[in-house]
Amino acid sequence: MTPALALERLMLHPSYDRFVQRARQIAPVALLDQADAAATDAHRIIADVAVRLSDNPARPTTAGDLPGWLRLSLLDTLTAFADGWATTCRHNPAADRPSPVVGAAWKPHMVVCPTCVHLLSLRHDAAADAVCDGCGHQCAGPEHGDGIYPGMVQLGPLLYQYGTCGGCRPDAAGSGTLSATEAAEQGTPRGTGRVTPRGSRGRSRGKGRQR
Repeated sequence: MTPALALERLMLHPSYDRFVQRARQIAPVALLDQADAAATDAHRIIADVAVRLSDNPARPTTAGDLPGWLRLSLLDTLTAFADGWATTCRHNPAADRPSPVVGAAWKPHMVVCPTCVHLLSLRHDAAADAVCDGCGHQCAGPEHGDGIYPGMVQLGPLLYQYGTCGGCRPDAAGSGTLSATEAAEQGTPRGTGRVTPRGSRGRSRGKGRQR
């Protein structure tokens, strides 16, 4: 079992909240304070993005409320970053030095600081920017009623961007909270426009994982 699958199983377990509380009790206080501060800063960023660029505000959600492909994609990048083998920007963010970081479904295993979010850009690849990260569908564009819906999910200090076709668009309303997890979606499709323009992929994603 991969670390991402193991973490997913844990997060979907009914006792996950108790596990989190116990882990916080035994974690080093200094590291916990830094992680909480980083998560708070990340929340400010996603809330600001939601207000400025989205028709929907950032709102709490649970791991179970996210579609399987998005949940596993996020956790795959998060565990790669925590294990120290994710690709990073020149500022070398690291999990043991908590600070807000950004990843994207179209660039697996790449994590950058907010200053270097341009490294995730697909600015010069309009075709790739129109591909749904959930199912691999090539969207024809909003003028054909088939645009991309950009979105962002926060888990702790990680802000994770994605873009979907209308059929794969997550229901991010959520019925409860998962520690420091927030989702923000744009209410209308924007064609090749994103919360931040998408960059060329590290590898082709094709079909996303499904529950």
